[in-house]
Amino acid sequence: MDKNYLKLLEDMYPDQTKIKDELISLNAKLYLPKGTEYFFSDIHGESEAFLRLLRSASGNIREKIAKLFKESLVQKDQDDLATLIYSPERFLKHCAEKGELTDDYLTITIYRLTKLFRFVSTKYPKAYVKSKFHGSYADIIDELLYTNNTEFNKKEYYGRLVSNIVKYGAGEEFIINLSELIQRVSVDKLHVIGDIYDRGPSPHIIMDELLSFPNVDIQWGNHDIEWMGAASGNKALIAACLANAFHYNNFDMLEDGYGINLRPLYEFAITTYKDDPCKLFMPRIFDANVYDNISREVAAKMFKAISIIRFKLDGELINRNPDFNVDHRNALKFIDFENMTYKNAKLKDTNFPTIDPKDPLKLSKEEEFIVNVLTSEFTKAEKLQRHIKFLYDHGSMYKVENGSLLFHGCIPLTKDGDFQEVKIQGKSYKGKSLMDKFDKLARRSYFSNDIYAKDVMWYLINGRYSPIFGKSQYSYFENLLVDDKKLKEEIYNPYYKLAEKEIIADKILDEFGIANERRRIINGHVPVKSNKGASTIKANGKLYVIDGGISKPYQAKTGIAGYTLIFNSHHVALAEHSSYKSITDGLSSYTPNIEEVELMLPRMLKKDTDEGRQILEKIQVLEELLSIYESRQIV
Repeated sequence: MDKNYLKLLEDMYPDQTKIKDELISLNAKLYLPKGTEYFFSDIHGESEAFLRLLRSASGNIREKIAKLFKESLVQKDQDDLATLIYSPERFLKHCAEKGELTDDYLTITIYRLTKLFRFVSTKYPKAYVKSKFHGSYADIIDELLYTNNTEFNKKEYYGRLVSNIVKYGAGEEFIINLSELIQRVSVDKLHVIGDIYDRGPSPHIIMDELLSFPNVDIQWGNHDIEWMGAASGNKALIAACLANAFHYNNFDMLEDGYGINLRPLYEFAITTYKDDPCKLFMPRIFDANVYDNISREVAAKMFKAISIIRFKLDGELINRNPDFNVDHRNALKFIDFENMTYKNAKLKDTNFPTIDPKDPLKLSKEEEFIVNVLTSEFTKAEKLQRHIKFLYDHGSMYKVENGSLLFHGCIPLTKDGDFQEVKIQGKSYKGKSLMDKFDKLARRSYFSNDIYAKDVMWYLINGRYSPIFGKSQYSYFENLLVDDKKLKEEIYNPYYKLAEKEIIADKILDEFGIANERRRIINGHVPVKSNKGASTIKANGKLYVIDGGISKPYQAKTGIAGYTLIFNSHHVALAEHSSYKSITDGLSSYTPNIEEVELMLPRMLKKDTDEGRQILEKIQVLEELLSIYESRQIV
């Protein structure tokens, strides 16, 4: 061992007893069952559904209740207990309104929750479980959890603890606390495989929850990158974020959620497009605003105003980055203003009062003012910046863990199944090196003033060879303004078909150095159309696509409300969620359709995981240190 390293270890472990204590603990930990990993993808701002799925552990808590109480509780009581755990405040209020919140009910419920908490936490070390304790009553919960309530000497003590909780009016708060602990212990690790933002009304609420979650990682999706780029000051992406928000009527999220002042844009839009009905820009409304009740007509004017600004800013960015090879996306360049056509297709809207046909990319003075105001709003929005910083701290382009390769979209491939080479500033990248390069540039875009890196964030939303997008084009201009299907066509990268073949999935897993016998790719981005017979499991079980449509706009296409994946010590299981309403009904116990897709035989222990390998490495170092101590070789 290096002498400096030895000295550091000696300071951490000053005597043999401390080393032996650590070695005993670490070796025992290896034989605990593997913790439960949960995988979500494409949440798209649907906070109500996401929180319900997270707090129910995708229905897994209901299964634990059935297993533990099958002999002692009828199904209705099991359902009620599950519903209580998922939404404790709401369920207790419901009980109170029905006159059922009696002392007896509180007492019995505390006993049941404690028993369940003990059951779901048995596979974790005591220190780990206690690390989940938060708020009040931690010492009492500790006593209830680790005291044998059937032991003669402590039976009355245990009973007095519970009765006194109720006696002194702490029953409801205690039940809420226990319910939240059961939620947290039931999910050991949370993986979010992209697209927290856009479409749905409340990505900010999802981000608040993730900030409080103890063990989470995020693989960035194209919609996340859009907001990350906007927060770094990329003007084209600020316009893109606003256009998407207006398209789905998400004004509450912008103004109440993130405190972004839209007043100057509002005044500009209603003045500039005063007599324009803006019919093509009417928002799609799936959720009504509560705090910012903008009419559809005004929202349409704001959507059109920011869209024209977006097209101009996109063109400027494209012109200064010819190496992106996306000149075909410089939309205003292809308008024939004399005939009002776009690439020979007739435009459906011809009222463009702020566009100068001789210089279509030039912002008007009013538009320039709006852009500067909005840039300041995005870069100074405290809550938005806190959320984006979290995405950087806990996120990446991809992640490898326990044999799983996680990424949002694709690994760009050629039609022959080779890794697509992409030139970035004169140097070629492909496969893993391409993902690593984009990861570095994404970080540089936020943590430096590198304009090129900031522009790369736009490419990641729009570029043909973007791993998190992976289409020939993003047809937002065409979808709004022309009827030509050919011009609207978005051609997927060959990955999306080729990766369904086991040989290609293996090639990708090899590229990322995943030699695990049980290995798999998990990604989202493309909704699985279950109603048309599509399967989320591909490549002979080596590829899982888990974007099943939790976003309301997708559910007509997919026929369901999304998938989550569960990876515990017994199996990998796929949870199919039947409908948005079934997930978000706060007064029902939610149980999805769960299918075991990989069995872990024998049961997977911590020693079989990446964490276990790290523990083994630590054991090896400590054993070597102990040997040095015993032979008195420390200098």
